[in-house]
Order: sequence, then structure tokens, then C-alpha cells
Amino acid sequence: MLNGSFYYHGIIRRTIVAFGRLFSGIQIPRYDNDGVLQQTIAVPLSYAPKEKWIVRIESDPNLDQHTYTVIPRLSFEITGYSYDPLRKTNRMEKLVCVSTDGESRNQTFAPVPYNLDISLYALSKNTEDGLAILEQILPTFTPEYTLAVKSIDDMNVVTDVPIILNSVSVQDDYDGDFSIRRFVTHTLNFTAKVNMFGAVSSQGVINDVTANLNQDGVNTFRRYSADQATPIDDISENWSDV
Repeated sequence: MLNGSFYYHGIIRRTIVAFGRLFSGIQIPRYDNDGVLQQTIAVPLSYAPKEKWIVRIESDPNLDQHTYTVIPRLSFEITGYSYDPLRKTNRMEKLVCVSTDGESRNQTFAPVPYNLDISLYALSKNTEDGLAILEQILPTFTPEYTLAVKSIDDMNVVTDVPIILNSVSVQDDYDGDFSIRRFVTHTLNFTAKVNMFGAVSSQGVINDVTANLNQDGVNTFRRYSADQATPIDDISENWSDV
């Protein structure tokens, strides 16, 4: 923080990991001429911009340098962050978590809402493979899918993160001579609505309370326990004689 204290919840990292897991099980079928399924190909997934693939393929289309990039494949990356004022709550609200033994409690202020822009790229060598990938993704989003992400370990806070599919576009690079390799790229743009939590503070739980009841010049100090309604001590001092 700005005052020099340190904290890191890993909220963005956990959101990105959960986002990637949504697409980690996609496979493409391969059929023979009779329509019989022969094999399924697992589509690899990585966190990287699509430009890395394109440069790698175009720099060695004939695989002379053995820098082949396996396709079809999926990749995703963070493309932007933006504050979401529509989800703003009272900044002074607090989340409080009391320990199981009742001896301490952790607390933090209400989270700050942010939108996380994520782009998913599906690269394939033909349209059919691209459509097979796309059809395994689109039915999941209507256009929203909610993930449960653990935000704060110390308080065991789990928040729902809506993932919204904003748009889908396709680019088919088929122009050029035979030395240029063709590939089809589908781009899916998402928005993850995350909540950013601040530092967590810890303090002890108040178990005893001492009350000063002044009646007719007599100061009566009574100490109450948190789990009892009757006072556990009664100490009186008559200040009128002083």
C-alpha cells in the first residue's frame, strides 16, 4: 500500500487460472471417410499473445528450423483493466471473520470493483477445426458464466466472478503464395468482473467490558463477560466521602 505495508492476495492470478481451466479440456475429433471416429486431438492451452504464434509460423513455414507451433491450439491474455462504478458499494463497509477459537478476528474494507478484459485466441489450420473449438465454447456462455474464486486466504473469502462473452471474430489468412502457411484465428473477447480487496487487519476479540455506573455519588464499576448478561464483578467506591 501507499503507507508502506505489504499485502498480496493473488486475486487477478487466481481469476486468470480459473478462466484458463474453462478451456483446458477441449478436443477435436478426427473421422474417416465413413464418418467413424478415429481419434481425438487435445487442443493445447497457454497464456501468450497470438502474435507469438504468427511470427513463429511465418518465420519458418517449411519447418526448416524446427520451430513448429502445434495447431490447433488456444491462447489467452489480459488486454486491459477498468474500474466499474456500477458495482461500487460503500467504501466504509467491512468484512469481518472471527477465528474458530473466538480469540481473534480479521477484517477488511469492502472490495473495489474492476473489469478485467481477457482475449481468447483459437488458432487452427482450417475452418473445420476452428468451428469444432468454437462450438465447445459458445454454449457455456449465455453470454455469462460465473466462477467461484477464493479471494482472501486469511478470511476464507470466496467471491463469484461473472465471465461475460462480449464478441467473437474470425480471421482467415488464405492470401499469399505457397510459402505462406494458412491459418484461421477465432478471437473471443471476455470481461471478468473481479473484486479487488485491500489489506487485512487483525485484532483481538473483546471478551470483557467494564462499565462505570455513577449513582448518587457512588461510582460502581461492573465488569461484564461477553457470554454472560449478569456482571461478574461489582466494585463500588463512595466518592462523596472524599
